[in-house]
Amino acid sequence: MATIDDVEAMFETFDSVPAEIATAISDGISAFNESAEIRREAFAIVWRESGELAGGITASVLFIGNLWVAKSARLGGIGRKLMAAEEEGRRRAAVMACVDTLSTQAPDFYPKLGYVEFGRVSGHAGGRPVDRIWFRKEFSAAD
Repeated sequence: MATIDDVEAMFETFDSVPAEIATAISDGISAFNESAEIRREAFAIVWRESGELAGGITASVLFIGNLWVAKSARLGGIGRKLMAAEEEGRRRAAVMACVDTLSTQAPDFYPKLGYVEFGRVSGHAGGRPVDRIWFRKEFSAAD
């Protein structure tokens, strides 16, 4: 326990992030962005098969946060369909899309859709090499 400006404070470490902690941090960032008048406009697009969630994408104008497709539904074009987030981003006046992925996830998916790598950080996880890769796609007026 430490005292900072006469307030008792302490750091805590969590091996898995409790939902309330993740929500509090996300809400805090959102509140800051709103006070700084940064337009975020978050949205989600989902794909359902037989009423069950089979995939989804979260984004904001336009940074693609998460793209997920259920294992049983992969390689069926759902990921490409979920990239309709680009159209929604354009509708919201985005001029570019950005996304990041890991070398163990989908590094070949985004270039097939016209994304260009603009950054990479190499690291290790669980004793094996894993890169974090950033991609961008600029939208032209004709797109």
